[in-house]
Amino acid sequence: MDYLTASDFYYFIQCPHWPYYNRFATPEEQTLRREMGEGEKRRLEHGVAHEAEIARRLLDTHKLYEVAVTFDPVKDGAATLELMRQGVPLIYQGTLTVGDWTGRPDLLERQTGESHLGAWFYVPVDIKSTHALEKYQKLQLIFYATLLEKLQGWFPAEPAIINRDGECLVFSSDQSLTEFDQFVDELERIRAGEKPDPVLRKSCFDAGPWGQVCQRSAQATNDIALLYNVDTQKLRALRLLGVRTVDDAAELDPQALDGVAKGLRLHGLEVMKRQAQSLKTGQVMVREPVVLPSTQLEIHFDIESDPPSDTDYLFGCLLRQPSGDTYRSFVAERLADEGQMWQDFLAWLETLPEDFIVYHFSPYEPARLTVLEKRYGGSPGLERFRSRLLDLKEITTRAVTMPLYFYGLKYIAPFLGFSWRGEVKNGNHSIDVFEKFLDTQERALLESILVYNEDDVRATAHLKDWLVAYAQVVNVYATPYPWKQFSISMPPRPPRAP
Repeated sequence: MDYLTASDFYYFIQCPHWPYYNRFATPEEQTLRREMGEGEKRRLEHGVAHEAEIARRLLDTHKLYEVAVTFDPVKDGAATLELMRQGVPLIYQGTLTVGDWTGRPDLLERQTGESHLGAWFYVPVDIKSTHALEKYQKLQLIFYATLLEKLQGWFPAEPAIINRDGECLVFSSDQSLTEFDQFVDELERIRAGEKPDPVLRKSCFDAGPWGQVCQRSAQATNDIALLYNVDTQKLRALRLLGVRTVDDAAELDPQALDGVAKGLRLHGLEVMKRQAQSLKTGQVMVREPVVLPSTQLEIHFDIESDPPSDTDYLFGCLLRQPSGDTYRSFVAERLADEGQMWQDFLAWLETLPEDFIVYHFSPYEPARLTVLEKRYGGSPGLERFRSRLLDLKEITTRAVTMPLYFYGLKYIAPFLGFSWRGEVKNGNHSIDVFEKFLDTQERALLESILVYNEDDVRATAHLKDWLVAYAQVVNVYATPYPWKQFSISMPPRPPRAP
């Protein structure tokens, strides 16, 4: 039987086609499916290990009843329901099955109240290796609560997760019921065989296995899903108004469509139209002048992290001065060394001159500085450093339109002529290599990450130089682009990592 499961909600949020192609991919589409990488498997194992550790702790303080999982939803559901009827205090690995819906909350906690079961009812609790409740987790918990309502005659309105810090985070599911119903409607149509309209997100590639199929589907019809940063609500509204292709979007009248549907506003429509024109013609459009500060010291800053352990293990800085460029790194070679790395970084900040600016790409770096400051403390130098931060992604996306599907550094920098030298090509790969280094302590693995990080900060420097050279005045650049030979000084290509 094709069951609707809690996983479908996660899949749909990451990529609306994920639950569709899982069920209906053609043999040809199956050949384009991305297999789960070793790092993804390890991170999944970390999540399972976290769940097992929390369950072990609960065993020390509660009487925990574990359901022997057979992966038969009907059989496992019956075993779980029997424990619920008995009124056991805490059920681990239970299965809730009603018709063709089935879900496995990590825990079912008995609470006092009236239900079909007696003077008690059950509330779903999931164990997650995150700090805060994420959207897909809320939807999954409401899914479990809906199943429980059918089984026990009472809707548990305050489900919860136990996060990676061991905290129990409760939320009011009533606030998300309308959104949940919308997701259920979409997923039920998918299960009936209806293919969603094209959507193209970075998460289709990073989290989902069907990114190549999603991109090929959108390209086949030149669909407006190819436009950068247009959410599904706006895509749906535009399609209903007859704007279905990139060519349609390039010709739309923003003023005429302003306010016609929810989410369609003049500024956003103008941005969409320019993006469509850029994709159609290949033109690069500088919409507003980019003016960057003049300084004697530029610092290009990038952080490498290990999400499974929530640890930052590498701070990379490219120091650019009139005398030349220097790469400086701060490394935690063990997860336990994060605090010492932070203290070394803070000490270095106190040595910086008064005149400097810090370039980074995306909000990630400021966010992680805040996390580590809370963990280990700050300093006056950190406050000064933070006050000099400039996000090149925010500056670039605000001022420049490029013929790209995504505006990540790994897309923009190569388009502007930059290339990464080593074997490590992206953040997920760097996580995999770092975790291998933790296991093996092979120095070549760490060196390959350092090369990757150095190239990341040099890529931001490349982008910054391009903005200075080509984006200081409003302009439109057509192919062949004048920066074809544009480059910054790079160290020699490193030897191949093992």
